[in-house]
Amino acid sequence: MPELPEVETVCRGLQQTIAGKQIKAVIVRETRLRKPVMSEKLYRLLPGKNLQRIERRAKYIVMHLSDSVIVLAHLGMSGQIVVQPADEQYRKHDHIIANLSEGLQMRFHDPRRFGLFEALTVEEFEKHPRLQHLGLEPLDKGTDAEQTWSHVRQSKKPIKNLLMDASFIVGVGNIYASEALFFAGVHPQKIAGKMSKKKWQELLQQVKTVLAKAIAQGGTTLNDFVNSQGESGYFQLELAVYGRENQTCKTCAKPIKRIVQSGRSSFYCPGCQRI
Repeated sequence: MPELPEVETVCRGLQQTIAGKQIKAVIVRETRLRKPVMSEKLYRLLPGKNLQRIERRAKYIVMHLSDSVIVLAHLGMSGQIVVQPADEQYRKHDHIIANLSEGLQMRFHDPRRFGLFEALTVEEFEKHPRLQHLGLEPLDKGTDAEQTWSHVRQSKKPIKNLLMDASFIVGVGNIYASEALFFAGVHPQKIAGKMSKKKWQELLQQVKTVLAKAIAQGGTTLNDFVNSQGESGYFQLELAVYGRENQTCKTCAKPIKRIVQSGRSSFYCPGCQRI
């Protein structure tokens, strides 16, 4: 599943390529996504609207249109939003097409159909059930050790699990949680509430650093992820521990270990991240 840096990369690419464009028409070729596509609503709300701003909330793509209309999208397991010339042939899983001004098309492509694509009014967006219980954005300046410490020190969860709790902090997925824990020298099974405030501050800074670096390099290539221009990310070339079970740690030369936490693989170095 695309994680925060991948979604942020897509949003920035869309902002650069389609902000200011007008939606001329909408074509729905498949309605069977994770949540059935409300075709009639797309046909009614989108044509004639101008794309004004594209931003990210957690792992959701939020497109602000004129006349207080919003498109909410999620890439699911294999979704892509790609902008290309309107005369290019459709791919098999191009499910939703938006014809734009200047001869462009925005295509929502999703082979596994776990994605989401819906048109909303501002009122519907503000009350959307998928957005109501989301936590802090990790890259926001206000998300700091002072604001988050009371929650951390009361938590009895392993720190890896807490980092991936979207009701606390959004978008810190499995890859980036593992990487941040390594660089902070924190074992993934360490109980959050037993950390010192100083160590939590260091870990939170590593979360921000790892995410920012991944965004700058285009995200992490996993399975079908591409940005809005159809290009793959390449942050995986610099991963320190994730996916490197039994390989040598780049810092201490000990073999990387893998454990399972809440059904997800956690990778760590037993030399650099002692419990």
